[in-house]
Amino acid sequence: MPRISQSTTLEQVEHILGSGSGILDFAVEGENDYYTWEDGEDANWEIEDVDCVKNVEEDRFIMFPEGDSFTCEVETEEDGSRVRCWCE
Repeated sequence: MPRISQSTTLEQVEHILGSGSGILDFAVEGENDYYTWEDGEDANWEIEDVDCVKNVEEDRFIMFPEGDSFTCEVETEEDGSRVRCWCE
């Protein structure tokens, strides 16, 4: 799995796997592996335009977009990082 370590934009994200420990895995259309972002339990991430969330009561959950896919911006800085995802 490729780890996200610098600011990047992911397009055509089909779904997002998340966990309470601050890890997000992004499934990008046409890619075989997930892109992984890890921060911590108090991680700064915001996912908009979510159609449904499965396994919401579990440690690992999956979010599906309202539209065809998410666009996700990952900003990395010295004092932490931030993720924002939405549908176009």
